[in-house]
Amino acid sequence: MSTAGKSMSPPKESHKMRIQVLVAGVCAAAFIPAVALAQQTCEQRQNNRVAGTIVGAGVGAVAGGAVAGRDDRGKGAVIGGVAGALIGNQVAKGQAAKGREDCARAYGFYDNQGSWHANAVSRGEASGYFDRNGEWVDGAPRGHYGADGRWMQTSTDAGASGYYANGLWVPASAAGYYAQDGRWMEVTSGHYDSSGRWIAGAATGRYDADGRWMPGQAAGRRAADGTWISDPQPGYYDNGRWVRGETVGYYDARGSWVSTDARRSRADYVNGQYPDGRGMLSIDDRQAQLAERINRGASSGRLSRAEAGQATRTLAAIERQERSLRNRQGNLGPKGRAIITARLDRLSDSVSGDIRNDR
Repeated sequence: MSTAGKSMSPPKESHKMRIQVLVAGVCAAAFIPAVALAQQTCEQRQNNRVAGTIVGAGVGAVAGGAVAGRDDRGKGAVIGGVAGALIGNQVAKGQAAKGREDCARAYGFYDNQGSWHANAVSRGEASGYFDRNGEWVDGAPRGHYGADGRWMQTSTDAGASGYYANGLWVPASAAGYYAQDGRWMEVTSGHYDSSGRWIAGAATGRYDADGRWMPGQAAGRRAADGTWISDPQPGYYDNGRWVRGETVGYYDARGSWVSTDARRSRADYVNGQYPDGRGMLSIDDRQAQLAERINRGASSGRLSRAEAGQATRTLAAIERQERSLRNRQGNLGPKGRAIITARLDRLSDSVSGDIRNDR
């Protein structure tokens, strides 16, 4: 057979590859509506069936035409278009039907990045929400998305799982929400005042290292992709008592702290080997314990006002140095651990000496 004759009939492997490309193209068309849907508002979810059909048909037609033989591109485009339209229509159809049924009673939805989009729905009508995959979930969100994107359920009861801000429901675990006009609103479920009393309701601000609430100050930053990233907290309130030490988490609507810190435990010494048992505590725990000893000594009069003030300032300086010594992953190397531990030891001994010499 001549070379010209061979070129008129494509090899079987080439034909098989074209079929595989056609299937891949049609599958891609099927997923386009779902990907686009995750970025839309709750109301727009109801109108995506037609868009899904058109996009699926278009991508399928292009893929079909591209993989077909020179003489069969018209047929390939028709087949690809029909297949893409059918699959795209079915994917979008299910999501649109779900949207029509559930959007009118949704608290809101999570986008692909796990950010919350609030929905204007009356309290009596709200009965569920859309997760980041676009799936309907009954009830209000009671948990948070972890760093790996997985949903982490918490034991928080429904009454403490969220709150209303400007008439919109917000999960307590969220660092804020997107309003219906697309603006990002940085809010929390409430805050503790200077006396350690929980003030419920939407609030904007952050705590300093001493647990003082600073209203209006940003508690996070924007990432390069535009998502909001909350900063680690310098401590947290436990039943109205400030516990020092960098941590990550949130307060539920009743003021209970929920830790989401997945970082490694900050041990002072490897395997906790340290005389008199101090090494069994993490650096954060030791800082919290020292702060409590200082406060207790000042309250009982065993530490003078000047002694307590000096010890508190020293402890704050140690915490600042500790934060500066940690790497971007929040870990403290052996050298940094030794530096901070030695300073905590000296402060602990100093406080103990002042208490023994009480008047």
